[in-house]
Amino acid sequence: MVLYSTLGVFAAYMALSLVLLPMQYRYIVQLKESHKKSMENGLPVDEYYESKSFQTQLLHLNAQGNILFIGANVMASLLYKWKHRKN
Repeated sequence: MVLYSTLGVFAAYMALSLVLLPMQYRYIVQLKESHKKSMENGLPVDEYYESKSFQTQLLHLNAQGNILFIGANVMASLLYKWKHRKN
């Protein structure tokens, strides 16, 4: 019985991660583009984050650090690296 409930929770978490995957992927793409623009302007990454408003920093923390989003973040990061690999 415990095995079935554990598998059910895992399946629900994976389903949630798959639903959140497109949103997290778009977030990562936007984040990488803004990093690239800041690097072109000569702004280091730490100064880039310090220049953001508190609300933006809090949204970033929630989007990247929330335990519900970890599966989607990992899958979106792997998908981004796979799609943007250099040949």
